[in-house]
Amino acid sequence: MTKILLVDDHELYRIGLRAAIAQIQDLAEIIGECGSSQELEDYLHEQGAPDMIILDIRLPDGNGVDIARRLKTEYPDLKIIMLSSEVSEKIVNDLLEIGVEGYMSKMAQTSDIENAIRTVTTGGNFYGKSIAKIIMDLCVSRSAGHSHKNTRKQPNPSELTEREIEVIQHLCNGLSAKETGEKMHLSHRTVETHRSNILHKLGFSNAAELIRYAVKEGLVDWQ
Repeated sequence: MTKILLVDDHELYRIGLRAAIAQIQDLAEIIGECGSSQELEDYLHEQGAPDMIILDIRLPDGNGVDIARRLKTEYPDLKIIMLSSEVSEKIVNDLLEIGVEGYMSKMAQTSDIENAIRTVTTGGNFYGKSIAKIIMDLCVSRSAGHSHKNTRKQPNPSELTEREIEVIQHLCNGLSAKETGEKMHLSHRTVETHRSNILHKLGFSNAAELIRYAVKEGLVDWQ
């Protein structure tokens, strides 16, 4: 059972998020709530780090990006899903550099919340479809700007099976493991296993690296 700390200054939103997560049986439980950066600091000092923090991008006494950067330094094993009512290339770029595991819109559906928690809990990264498009654009831009400097040996796409390529295409388009499984008539656990095998086979550690590779090799259409 994943222990989650909610950090958001809007009490009504926390109540709604708590109710939504309570419906996800045998997956996660809310162990605390904070309405500010200071409350978060006090909680971590007194209780220690949970398994996961769902963190608002804007708090009355702090910036979520800066908070996430500090948390990732102090608690490397902590998983973070960011909440935001806005999506911008700069924010996505900052969060990719920090290495947060998920980025979810505050307009997300209950099913998105479950997908995000399940995906991150099992070692994946969760981004909505609009965010995945921004990540693709960023990856393409970086690849174009640094292709002549990249001396790292790139894995060969021929190492991938047709099914693995299909999984990559769905994940790069922002689909969760559950949604990918529904499209491919597989269980979400099977998709998670494919995702883990793909990252291991290609030598990547996160979704951003996979998306960058997939775009470079023409495995996905980013237009």
